[in-house]
Amino acid sequence: MIEPKTTLLDKRAKRNREIAIRVNDYELAEIKKRNRENTVASWLRGLALGVTPVKPVDPELVRQLGRIGSNLNQLTKHVNTEKQVDAEVFSEIKAIREQLHVLIETSIEYSKVAARDSDDC
Repeated sequence: MIEPKTTLLDKRAKRNREIAIRVNDYELAEIKKRNRENTVASWLRGLALGVTPVKPVDPELVRQLGRIGSNLNQLTKHVNTEKQVDAEVFSEIKAIREQLHVLIETSIEYSKVAARDSDDC
């Protein structure tokens, strides 16, 4: 019996296949506006293959979230060691909650500004 020839798929192989799609003027403009890659082809390929697009993030926001996480870890260690929540720990938790609220609001505003800036492109 003759075995059928199988082709090994290699994601590093040269791209020699073409896919064509038709879009109207509005769709083309939207695709170009949303594209964050060097080319539309690389962006669409990434989307089709499951690459999650990454939006820009404010580095200061990331640093502040790291600090808050560190504070929460310290509070958790204290509570687990002391087996109780005293007034100082409670006030720290309340302060962290307020910091998170401010960061969330800041992040929302940052996202709105970034979205407006990308709409202008």
